[in-house]
Amino acid sequence: MDLQRDAARLASIATVFVWVGWLSIIYALIAGVLWWIDLAGRPAFNFIEAFAISAAAIGVPLFLALIVASLGHALRLFALYVASKSQ
Repeated sequence: MDLQRDAARLASIATVFVWVGWLSIIYALIAGVLWWIDLAGRPAFNFIEAFAISAAAIGVPLFLALIVASLGHALRLFALYVASKSQ
């Protein structure tokens, strides 16, 4: 059936979105922690100020990565729904 093949193709594309999203989340978190450690070591910032600056800097990339990952999960669920209705 063509519908099941299309659902499988959509699931494979959605898997790419999931992987890209989660890898971006991990990258943003690691970059934020490393930047926080770097800023906390400088005499111009204290521990809390360094955390605030680094958290504000990674907020938008982290939010966008979460959107990409959730889009991938939603597409996979939709592909599962389509594949189950085609039987």
